[in-house]
Amino acid sequence: MKIGNIASSFRKLRGSRRGATAVEFALVAPIFLIMVIGVFELGRAMWIRASMQYAVEETTRFAIVNTSATTAALATYASTAYSSSGINITGATFSATQATTGGITYVTITGSYDFSVIVPLVPIPNVTLSAKSRIPIS
Repeated sequence: MKIGNIASSFRKLRGSRRGATAVEFALVAPIFLIMVIGVFELGRAMWIRASMQYAVEETTRFAIVNTSATTAALATYASTAYSSSGINITGATFSATQATTGGITYVTITGSYDFSVIVPLVPIPNVTLSAKSRIPIS
C-alpha cells in the first residue's frame, strides 16, 4: 500500500461519524441505568417506611379505643395492619411499650425494618427504616 492511500484512509475515518451514537450510548447508558434503578430503590424504601408509619398510627388509634389491650396484643395488631396495607415484605418488627409520666399513661408503638437493595448495582447502603407513634391513653 502506498503512503498516499494510507493517509487518504485516515482522513476518511477521521471525518466519519458512523458509530458515534453507539459510543455515546455506551458511555451514558450505564450511568442512566444506575440512576433509574436508584430511583426505584428509593421509592421502594419510602413505600415500606410509609406502610410502617401507617401500621403504627393505626395501632395507636386501636390503643385509644382499647385501653386495656396488652403490649403484645398491640404489637400483633401493628404487624397485622402492616401486612394488610398491601405490602408483601416480611422482616418488619413492631413493639409496644407503656410508660407513665406525670400521672398520664402513654403507649408508644415502634416499628423497624432493615432495608437492603434488591439490585446490587446501586451503591445504597443498608439502612434501618423506623416508624413511631405515641399517644396518651389515660
